[in-house]
Amino acid sequence: MSLSPPNILPVGIFWMLFSVSLGASLSLSSAFAAAPKSQFKDVNPIVLKAKALNDQGKYKDAFTLLKSVAKTPASYAAMISNLANIDMDNAEETANEAVRAFPKNAELHYLRGVIMGNQAQSSIFSALGYAEKSLNSFVKATELEPTTVKYRKALMSFYLAAPSIAGGDEELALVQLQAIQKANTLEGVSSQVAFYQLTDKPEKATQALQKAITDFPYEINFVFRLATYYAQQEDYKQAFPLFQQAAGMPEPKFAIDPATGETQSGYIRNMSAKLNALYQVGRTAVVTKENTEVGLAAMGKLQAAVESSKLDTNNLPNMEWAKARIAELYIQSGNKKAASDLLMSILVADNKDLRKQVNKLKKQL
Repeated sequence: MSLSPPNILPVGIFWMLFSVSLGASLSLSSAFAAAPKSQFKDVNPIVLKAKALNDQGKYKDAFTLLKSVAKTPASYAAMISNLANIDMDNAEETANEAVRAFPKNAELHYLRGVIMGNQAQSSIFSALGYAEKSLNSFVKATELEPTTVKYRKALMSFYLAAPSIAGGDEELALVQLQAIQKANTLEGVSSQVAFYQLTDKPEKATQALQKAITDFPYEINFVFRLATYYAQQEDYKQAFPLFQQAAGMPEPKFAIDPATGETQSGYIRNMSAKLNALYQVGRTAVVTKENTEVGLAAMGKLQAAVESSKLDTNNLPNMEWAKARIAELYIQSGNKKAASDLLMSILVADNKDLRKQVNKLKKQL
């Protein structure tokens, strides 16, 4: 996460920071994850089937199913999140339609805020207009469901990431942080770290993370976040053992939220952190050109874990990139044959950066 002061970010690019700080997934599962229990009672089985298709990356098939169901808060939420993977303009139109149809549904306002924020990233000349819509949506969601932490986190992130001309306000962000801290201790600690990061206080952020690791010894995510911070500073001597620590922590217990039928957010958060930590152990071994065998072992564990993972693809490391990292580790170890075979199996699709990296590695062979 960037540690640049949010009040000096150019309006046209501040959304990139906002989307990272918010951490809002635009997969279909985000329509349900962490939503209040009252939001999605009696969800249509067809909507749940569409979710399963979406989790598999079958967005168009999911969309076809969703078009056939009655318009309810749950189906609208699912449609918005699904369209965000297909056509953001259509997602925007559906979000606007949804809040008109169900003006008192907080989750729909929240999703509209996420969509408007994403639209601003690609609309330099309309960024301020989209910023206003995003802010209004998050404010409305919070007004409708003041005890729901997710909405307050989104609003806090907006206030911190946006420049003042677009509605950014550190004092208002602090108000949201204090409300989050009162509502939920764990979320309060997590939000406090984000607050320090987005207000350019890296020392306080790291201190808060170090304390959180002690206070919440089961929370893999805090260890991973601290490791990620050091890696961003290219301090790999501190980052590497922390990535190893996160990767080696006990796997969180899988659990389903009985109200929504969705995987509980704590499992998603910590299992995702554990798997991404395994990836980062391998990646760090590539970057530093040290601990090659350790990196290969971590990548092997990652591949095995992903095969049996209960997470959707949005919460997993990109496994095609993982293959590229493994190929680099093979090259470092002198096993060019294994590297060559693996590079041939990588599916680059439309990923220009991955294609460039694969071609670069092939030339090294």
